Amino acid sequence: MDRVVLLAGAVGDLGPNLAKALLDAGWRVIGVGRDRSRLSAALAQLPVQQEVVELGDEAQVQALSARVGPVDAVIHLAGRLDLGPLAETTPSSFEASWRANCYAPFLVARTFAPPMITRGQGAMVFFGATASWRGSARTSAFSSGKQALRGLAQSLAKELGPRGIHVAHLVIDGKIAGARTVARFPEAKLEDCLSPQAVASTVVALLEQPRSAWTFELDLRPDRERW
Repeated sequence: MDRVVLLAGAVGDLGPNLAKALLDAGWRVIGVGRDRSRLSAALAQLPVQQEVVELGDEAQVQALSARVGPVDAVIHLAGRLDLGPLAETTPSSFEASWRANCYAPFLVARTFAPPMITRGQGAMVFFGATASWRGSARTSAFSSGKQALRGLAQSLAKELGPRGIHVAHLVIDGKIAGARTVARFPEAKLEDCLSPQAVASTVVALLEQPRSAWTFELDLRPDRERW
């Protein structure tokens, strides 16, 4: 029987690499994005089921669950990067950052966990960032959402772990190499960034861990990253 993984956030520099690594490891992948054209472009060369969903909308997440049925794993990569000084951080952008970085993962977990609990097995991996650990200047919206996500993941790990569900929080401490990073951070050197293929292989390894040695939190950074 196929192992099915829901990849929430299948676009960007990492999404397609994650999808490919999961396919190579024998998973059937359901790729989720909010924009059909971007989703199709990202996954065009991969045999991935594509689902267009606004993950911060409870009704849409529930409808997604009804369409795809139970899954064996959830990888929540989707998020929002809002950077700016306090005076330029509007209430609407702050709320949108929290919704994308914490509320949407909560909705996905709450919707897809029950069948895993019934079966007594499953996995959920949530993507964090440096801001999950510490706030910096210009990250009031982003760090608030990511630190909330870390707390959510910890709570889920303690609640669901004894019921057979592996919950992990992956801290990406650095920029991921790719076109999106170049566009947003033109000064970044790709050789100083994380390889998306390497990150993807780590996620697959997390999903394959035996329950006697589960990892909750794992931080990844390039060897040149200051920390």
